[in-house]
Amino acid sequence: MLWEAIPSALAAAFSPSTLLIVAGLLGMAHPMRNAAVFLITAATVTLAVGFAVVEVLKGTSFDDSTKHPTVPPALDLVIGLVILAFGAYVARRPPRAPKKKPEEREMRLLVVVGLGLLLGSPSPLYLASLHSVAKGNPSGAAVVFDVFLLAAIVLLMAELPILYYLIAPERAAAALRRANEWLARNGRTIGLGAAGIVGTYFVISGIVGLA
Repeated sequence: MLWEAIPSALAAAFSPSTLLIVAGLLGMAHPMRNAAVFLITAATVTLAVGFAVVEVLKGTSFDDSTKHPTVPPALDLVIGLVILAFGAYVARRPPRAPKKKPEEREMRLLVVVGLGLLLGSPSPLYLASLHSVAKGNPSGAAVVFDVFLLAAIVLLMAELPILYYLIAPERAAAALRRANEWLARNGRTIGLGAAGIVGTYFVISGIVGLA
């Protein structure tokens, strides 16, 4: 169900580390080349994971009344608990000290690709959004649309800064510095709150479905 998937995807999109990586790439030599390679790599991994997970989850069980594959409510409960456990783990970790802005330098494309692969790896919140899509048992064009939309949402913190940089490079650089400073102060709290809300929703959904 796409309506249920979008809030989880928006929560997954809130990634201060992604914004920090993009800001760093845009502040180095060959900014658009590096940013494009980074985004394409991350998008490829995100889409591949999205299609694979939706297809796998669509066939996890069958509804007796319709004989169509549906996702069991126990998976709602498991995903909710995983998200809450992930949030608890992050909350227990000490905040990282802010890093100084790196000087402009060359970055090897292999390193950029590695960063894209890291960003594109699925988070618990992204998996939760894919799970919500699979519950609606989409097929054909609906699967393609849903996964592309969720991937675009999840990668917003990479897409928007790059688009802004294309339009106004100097203003974008200043805005990214301010955004990173604000996220350094507030990002952890907001991210944990989002994980708590989404995780609790899936736990409740799973318990209700199993009752």
